[in-house]
Amino acid sequence: MTRSSRHRVQVSAAAILLTAVVLAGTAVAGAAAAPSGRGSRHAAAVAVSAPVPTGFDANSITWLSPSEGWILGAAPCVTGTCTDVIRTTDGAKSWNLVGTIPAPIPIAPNYGDSGVTEIRFATVEVGFAFTPDLYRTTDGGQTWTLMTIPGKGAQITALAANSSRAYAVVSKCAYKTGVCGKQFTLWRSNSLTGSTWSVVMHLPSALSTDIATYGRTVYVIASTAIVTPTPDSFYTSTDGLHFSARPDPCDTAQSVALTQAVPTSGSDVTLLCVGPGERLAAVKAVYRSTDTGEHDTSLGSPGMGGDVGDLAVSPNGDMAVASVSAASLMYINDTRGTTWTRTVNKGDGGLGFNDIVYRNVHQVWVVYAPAENFVSVGQLWESPDNGRHWVVASL
Repeated sequence: MTRSSRHRVQVSAAAILLTAVVLAGTAVAGAAAAPSGRGSRHAAAVAVSAPVPTGFDANSITWLSPSEGWILGAAPCVTGTCTDVIRTTDGAKSWNLVGTIPAPIPIAPNYGDSGVTEIRFATVEVGFAFTPDLYRTTDGGQTWTLMTIPGKGAQITALAANSSRAYAVVSKCAYKTGVCGKQFTLWRSNSLTGSTWSVVMHLPSALSTDIATYGRTVYVIASTAIVTPTPDSFYTSTDGLHFSARPDPCDTAQSVALTQAVPTSGSDVTLLCVGPGERLAAVKAVYRSTDTGEHDTSLGSPGMGGDVGDLAVSPNGDMAVASVSAASLMYINDTRGTTWTRTVNKGDGGLGFNDIVYRNVHQVWVVYAPAENFVSVGQLWESPDNGRHWVVASL
């Protein structure tokens, strides 16, 4: 399975005004009301077989294999709100609480400068919770340790890992402050369980960053084209150690930026470009390469609706893109050509999605209205047919 730091499809500035009047009840039937506040407390030991907490709102999901997955979310507890990790080992037939992270999930629009929003696992034992802070587990999610951000950074903006090491983009800009003009830095850990990191390269101060791994192949993106009409920084390593620049397939002259790489083999990778368009809309274009990004072929444009995008690709090449503006939108391409179909257009004021990902060849998962939203639903949606139809997953 691909393990990558996927972009959260967050609420745009225009959607914030619309969502201010939206209640959590406008979401798909079965939604739980969001807790009134999310704090943090010291992590407490939990039984591996403990049930999912009542009121649990999902924020991030990761799959290591079709059977093994973890969800980062939050639920009310005795003091404040707990940041919890739940896990399945049987392909989502059952979920259990495995651990609690002693850090908040920052909530829009007043995010603060600490906490975690994303979760990724490298093995069944070693995983990371990050952005803006960095935590690691070495026991499958039961206990979590705060790690020092490499290079005295203020935040982790992207992270991915394979079975040997982790890769992270570090920024000295405070969380959610935008482009601050300070250089970003790519780091790699010297091992999965050690505490030392080595600097790989310097990157420009970027509007967004992305890292994706497939085995030893690693992709790194720093998106700047939306801010300045110059090619984005796009690098590939086939051995996890040495990186080479790749051409940017996006129309950077029109400020369309390369935002995401989704590998499906050691050499095959699908790329997502997102750029400015009309109000509440954006250009979105998809490209595929079979030689780690050296050359690419257009796979068409999902659609203008939505001003951000998050791409998932199945092992056999089917694709889904989640987007948001004043509505939460889903586009799919299961023809493996250039034809895209919009399958979700939910007029919810822009609650959005996070971490769209294929669990197997046809089943897609996504977090709807993540816990970090100021109006949170925190549902897990699943689709058995490449994103054509969606249901709320039972936890």
